[in-house]
Amino acid sequence: MYIYSNRKIQQIPAIEAFLADARYPQCLATVGWGRKPSYFKAAKIAQDKNIPALCVEDGFIRSMGLGKQGCPPLSLVVDHSGIYFDALQSSDLEQLIAAPESTAFNQRATTCMALIRQYRITKYNQAYVALDSAQFSAEKNILIVDQTYGDQSIQYAGATASSFSQMLRQASLDHPDATLWLKVHPDVIANKAKGHFSAQDLQQPNLRLITESYHPIELLQHMDEVYVVSSQMGFEALLYAKKVHCFGMPWYAGWGLTHDQHAPIAILQGRRQLNRSIQHLFSCAYLRYARYISPLTAQRCELEQLLAQLIPNLQFQRQLSGSAVLYGFSPWKKKFLDAYLDFPQFDYRYQRYLKPAKKNHVVAWGRKAHLLRQQGYTDLTVVEDGFIRSIGLGASLIRPCSLVFDDMGIYYDATRASRLEWLLNHCQLSLDQQRQTTQLIEKIIAMNISKYNVGQRQSLDLSAYAQTKILVIGQVEDDMSVQLGGIDIKTNLALLVEVRRQNPHAYIIYKPHPDVTAGLRKGVIAESEMLQYADHIEATRSIVECFSAIDELHTLTSLSGFEALIRGIKVVCYGMPFYAGWGLTTDRHVQARRIRKLSLHELVYSVLVRYPIYNLPRSKHFGLPLTDVESVIDYIEQQVKVDLQPQQKKWRSIFLSFIRFKQRM
Repeated sequence: MYIYSNRKIQQIPAIEAFLADARYPQCLATVGWGRKPSYFKAAKIAQDKNIPALCVEDGFIRSMGLGKQGCPPLSLVVDHSGIYFDALQSSDLEQLIAAPESTAFNQRATTCMALIRQYRITKYNQAYVALDSAQFSAEKNILIVDQTYGDQSIQYAGATASSFSQMLRQASLDHPDATLWLKVHPDVIANKAKGHFSAQDLQQPNLRLITESYHPIELLQHMDEVYVVSSQMGFEALLYAKKVHCFGMPWYAGWGLTHDQHAPIAILQGRRQLNRSIQHLFSCAYLRYARYISPLTAQRCELEQLLAQLIPNLQFQRQLSGSAVLYGFSPWKKKFLDAYLDFPQFDYRYQRYLKPAKKNHVVAWGRKAHLLRQQGYTDLTVVEDGFIRSIGLGASLIRPCSLVFDDMGIYYDATRASRLEWLLNHCQLSLDQQRQTTQLIEKIIAMNISKYNVGQRQSLDLSAYAQTKILVIGQVEDDMSVQLGGIDIKTNLALLVEVRRQNPHAYIIYKPHPDVTAGLRKGVIAESEMLQYADHIEATRSIVECFSAIDELHTLTSLSGFEALIRGIKVVCYGMPFYAGWGLTTDRHVQARRIRKLSLHELVYSVLVRYPIYNLPRSKHFGLPLTDVESVIDYIEQQVKVDLQPQQKKWRSIFLSFIRFKQRM
């Protein structure tokens, strides 16, 4: 039970999950924010009622965008004894740091710190202005960090507004020949607050003002030393082994890692007398003090789990241009595209019928994008379904859990390079990525995951047949993957005939495409013709049930070939799908652009982790549009036994009837 001193705190998504504490499971407590009036109100109520007062604040990895832009927190800190930025008294964080170091926590810290450095994760993970490295060509670059005027962490770090002027003077004295860079706070850039420096302060010739919203981590990487009062950026500088000078007493000062000659150490009153490692400070602050919420479950999670959700969002956000025109999308597609593209600073608009100007960055679905490219559009991103899509067919209006956005081509078009082909040509996996891929492969096999996850989960027993058992995959014949990835064979019947010609004694199973079987797409072969070349027609069982019964899979360009490779099955390609030409398949044709021999792990990581993006509707309220592939697999496994609601069945039945009617006309 909690008494909130401010309604805004109570309205934070999942606030009670943030606050839940095993130490006080049944305890009534008041809740206030930082050192704002709401906290002092909460403390007064707590004193009157003789109950605990909890102090909450944003965590150190807060969100995609700024809080003042409406982005909810993914992390909060909850302090029972103080608050981390208040050096005038002890806090839960200070007590954690003062305790002995833990090898296990330090190992976790090392792993998380590496991820934070690799993906440039910071407090506000919004889209930042591109940084031109050439401007930092001076022999020595010194960063001076401003903060918003009235920031509570300044006063409670024992500093004042004059501390900033002192900091600038000292940096000038320490580095007379260096270039000094003055960094203002994101809120100041956004005109939501003011800073501490006047025009007169900025007159010295070797001082440069940074007014652009550069990524703080990118900026730090160009600096030799960093000067702060109490900014969290000082700790981020420590993560990059920068020399940090403190002019206040932030939570990370006083532990032997910062240069505190000009800091008001006296306010500590003898506390922080110990030297601590950077791993220990990180583990205490980020792993034990801060609390995190999973955007999928709205329940508490560990930092590692949140990073797994955050990283795909950061990767995709960096691929997005500042604005785009989304051309030709139906109202149904618009609905789920909005969920995928809900990033704080990505500006896009839909244009369905009139063609967009060629000067625009245009995003279009596969076939429409192909036509635009033929008409001379060059700034073009192609959208298509991903490889672990849904439970059910796209033609049945099932919402996709995965999409690909390709700014070079598209994965199924073998006539030109694609972003996936580029990723495969350049893939180098770390040990962590190899471990992740191993676990992903095991998960896919154990849970029988495929692209559509349709068909009966009933085993196929072919043990009575001694011949080599070959599964031949039918496809939609007018599908772009067949038209652009097929070469000399482009129909299902021609494929079946060729497989039988090359394998006269094999036991051949033919599996038609689900959309073709449903009467939605082109590619039907008469049953009498199928049985001339195939020994068995499999139209009902799921593709994954077939895998356990076969020795080989033969295909034009079907994704089933990739799914078979994951399960260790020999794959023969008669066209040029994205997974062919890398040394893992038996290929009828060659593609000169594919210049490497890949391991299965390199192929799987690029195809399922790096190239597509994933979305689940449950993450909407926490400001993270995207999720990771593992979470989508878990979601599909949970949903595979859940039947459609009657209303959904009704409308999809009407839609399918309409499609069949159109095809007969």
